[in-house]
Amino acid sequence: MNVHHSIFRRQASPSGDIPPLGVLRKESLGLWRYSIVLVLTCCCVPCRAQSRLDLEQLFSPSVSQKFYEIGYELGNSEDVSPKQAQQAIIFLAATTALDSKAKHALPEIIKLTCRPRPPLPGQIKAPSGALWTEPDYSALVLNVFIDYMDQYADLAGATQAISYLLEQTDSREQREGLLNALLVNLQGKNAALDSELATLLGLLAAEKADYNTALSFFKQAYDNNKYNRLSFAKLADLAPEQITPAVYLEHLKLAMSENPLDMQAALRLAQYAEKLQLYQLAADTYKYCADLFTFRRQAPYELQPAKSLPAYIYLPWAMSSYNTQRNQHICLQIAKQVRQTGRFDLILEAIAGKAAIKIGNTDEANRIFQNIEQNTITSSQSTTASQLAWFYCFVIPDAAKALDWANKAYSTEPNSQTTAAILAYCLVMNGQTDWAKTLIDSAVRRPVGYQHNQIADLAAAQIQLHNAQKAPAIETLKAVIASDPGSLEAEKAREILTHLSHDYIHPIDPDVVLMELTKTLGCRPEEIVPPFVEPQNIITLQINTRGSRFSYGSNINGSLAITNNSSQPLIVSNNALFKGNIRVDANVTGDLNKMIPNLLTIKTQPTSPIEPGRSLLIPLRLFTGELRQLLLTHPQASLDIEFTVFIDPVTTDEGPKNALPGIEPTRTLLKRPGVEISHKFLQNRLNSLSRGYQGQKIKTAQLFVGLLAEQHAMADRQPPYKLAHADWMPAVLKSALVHNLADTDWVIKTHTMAAMLSLPMDYELINAVAENLNDTHWPTRMMAIYLLAKAQDTNFKKVLDWMAKHDSNKLVRDIATALGATVPELQEPTTQPPPEIPEKQPPADESRRNY
Repeated sequence: MNVHHSIFRRQASPSGDIPPLGVLRKESLGLWRYSIVLVLTCCCVPCRAQSRLDLEQLFSPSVSQKFYEIGYELGNSEDVSPKQAQQAIIFLAATTALDSKAKHALPEIIKLTCRPRPPLPGQIKAPSGALWTEPDYSALVLNVFIDYMDQYADLAGATQAISYLLEQTDSREQREGLLNALLVNLQGKNAALDSELATLLGLLAAEKADYNTALSFFKQAYDNNKYNRLSFAKLADLAPEQITPAVYLEHLKLAMSENPLDMQAALRLAQYAEKLQLYQLAADTYKYCADLFTFRRQAPYELQPAKSLPAYIYLPWAMSSYNTQRNQHICLQIAKQVRQTGRFDLILEAIAGKAAIKIGNTDEANRIFQNIEQNTITSSQSTTASQLAWFYCFVIPDAAKALDWANKAYSTEPNSQTTAAILAYCLVMNGQTDWAKTLIDSAVRRPVGYQHNQIADLAAAQIQLHNAQKAPAIETLKAVIASDPGSLEAEKAREILTHLSHDYIHPIDPDVVLMELTKTLGCRPEEIVPPFVEPQNIITLQINTRGSRFSYGSNINGSLAITNNSSQPLIVSNNALFKGNIRVDANVTGDLNKMIPNLLTIKTQPTSPIEPGRSLLIPLRLFTGELRQLLLTHPQASLDIEFTVFIDPVTTDEGPKNALPGIEPTRTLLKRPGVEISHKFLQNRLNSLSRGYQGQKIKTAQLFVGLLAEQHAMADRQPPYKLAHADWMPAVLKSALVHNLADTDWVIKTHTMAAMLSLPMDYELINAVAENLNDTHWPTRMMAIYLLAKAQDTNFKKVLDWMAKHDSNKLVRDIATALGATVPELQEPTTQPPPEIPEKQPPADESRRNY
């Protein structure tokens, strides 16, 4: 049955024009509530012609984009079911079949096919209770993955695809074969992916104890991506001798650059540089740690509980500065900074006093030392006896006072190896070498778990010298220096060695290491560790859209520009400053008010760093989800939409915020004016359906669907905005859609059906759509079966079964199966016509039905 109302037929007006419009009133919108069971009589078309057209490569970027939108909305809907995911994958596959340049569909296919599996592998429990086995997408994933990978591909999707493909293998040999094949075929396209594949191959080789092969793969992985922490860790485990100090320093420096807010990464670099006697690099890095600590303490929401700069930062910072060639004055500044917080640290004050002597400021040194001794008398709680003993041993040597304080410390802490070592050294200072040796042997070296104590070893060296054991003493002194070259104890050991006419030569030349490091990093020594920069001065965010106004039916596509304002590369990874998580909220105001949180969530991991001064552009599909439905359903509403974009969002009592302190969410405001419906406007749109271009017909169909949906949405309530309406409008609009569904252009028909997905369907629209099941163009048949399946009950299953078994196009057969058809046995499509189902008649007075 084919009921086509001509959209140009005279209706309710003797003049032949469409009647004037009024304002919609609630009383005129009573809905007919009834069930429609469509009976489809699908006429068989010449299958030879259909097969011939299916074999031809159809091309339509606009239909491709429409299929992408359908697949995207299905796949990103809330609580997407496995069946919905399967349907989305088919539409996305159709996207690339219609336009080979539609690369934006590939990551969506990967995300859906490789999403987390159900509890029982492959088994999904359908609402009916039956078990449904999810398809194996291995072949699809492999093809999409290879097509997707280039230098701009996102690593998050790539690793997801690799994990899925590996899960489908049954043995280590299969996994190795897969990874080797991927590495050979994709090598050179993307360095970060090459690194990931080589790392996985290295792990498999290590599992079977093939360490030479594993080492080769890990080295290859690290060479391709210096930020690959796992490959470096495995290299260090398998061949630590191949990790030179310069290479290890580079690794620590890059880890610090990856996340400038990672205190532990910065401290590791500082401590290793100090160990290598690269004191200026160590001092610069400790200063960075101090500035980072201050920032974290002052952040809007506290990142750590400590209120004052801790000793584990300021003491090694001062000691490293003391050992530099020209920056000993920094020690005095550090001491002043700590004093201003109301604290007194004897060790820090001692370093500052020694630094004052080095720079020739003896007055300041004497003042500091006097203050230390005065503080000992007036505020004994600020210091300990062992610290005072150490002070009189290595800062201003005084044998009597040192021994006095050392005895007090040892009587208080007799089980402490540190206090025993200080007492032994004090005994040496006072010429009591026998007592000192006895104490070292019994209280310092004998306890279980003893590790060499620098002060005890220094005392032991002096005992050896006292016993005329010069050669052993020299070796012991060198060991003292090697254990902590920058300490005051090591400084004392050097003085003794110099007196013995010997020099200490560090086994690793710090100047050579520094030269290699600067060559690798491509910078000067003073640029290795840049000054600390707060996140808001590193990253700026900006939403880019094409203008601030858009019309009904237009896509609102934009991009988020993340600009790197620092002098260092900006990495996006799970270990980095920016983890790659993006959230977009939408706030709709105007004729309608609606807050839409989490409109869009994105996880991105670009394979290349954002270079200084450059930007990363992340596409934002803003015309999606609940907002898309709202905009399409209310064409006559004038709306303002404010989009708010968060990066690495966290939820607080005050709502979502960016995880990075100081970086505010970025916002943009767009306006969507309502469509002003008038007699002339509608007449022009109706005329375009017969005389207009393809694009005009498609836009008109979308508008008419929206107007019908709007009337349906406002049927049971008072419209919140001015709504143009007349009683004849539903019939005219519906007739226009029926006219489009019978157009000779398959692109127009497919677009019209896609627009109707959210529209309640009556018998006339369903019948018009059903005729497209016989179209010779597979995208039209695919859209028709999808639309009808959503509008029908279980009686439509016979048609689905027939299409799944006999349609000449695989994508059409696949969508029929995904919509509920019985999975057919493998066979060639036949020319058998679809089943005929008896048709019910429409209810009386159907022309008054509102949409």
